[in-house]
Amino acid sequence: MHRILPHWHFREAHQVCVEAPPEAVMRAVWETTWGEAPIARALVALTRADVGKDRRIVRDFLGGMGETLDAGGGEVVFVGVDTLEDRPRPEGSALELVRECADPGLLKMVMNVRFRDGVLSTETRVYATDDRTRRRFRPYWLAIRAGSGLTRTSMLRAIRGRALRPAD
Repeated sequence: MHRILPHWHFREAHQVCVEAPPEAVMRAVWETTWGEAPIARALVALTRADVGKDRRIVRDFLGGMGETLDAGGGEVVFVGVDTLEDRPRPEGSALELVRECADPGLLKMVMNVRFRDGVLSTETRVYATDDRTRRRFRPYWLAIRAGSGLTRTSMLRAIRGRALRPAD
């Protein structure tokens, strides 16, 4: 994640300790459902219509950013690019745009879920390609920050819960 978007304007990070094997934790990252994270589900349902309790969080919510990269080593990275204006996004993959595009009006977003040394964490970084976009995005970021933090914490706890459950 740090190599993809080393600089940012907006950032949030959350973590929980998990005493489980890395394979169990990373499997839980992919398999945890909205039903296992009711707080996250309720908060996300405020802005999205279809958040079925049997849908998988990472594939549904986080994977919607644009591109999912299995970074290996216990990390999954989600990359996306958005605009605040009603105009098309530049051509290219999300990863290419985040790494290389400097067009004004873009928000470059990277989020990860990582398990290392008994700590399950998530970090979100957002970089605005110009001052105007950064100023326009700031009120939105401030408005969603608390709810986003609760969503991420709920998601991490649900993943931990699934990772700690005995295998069927």
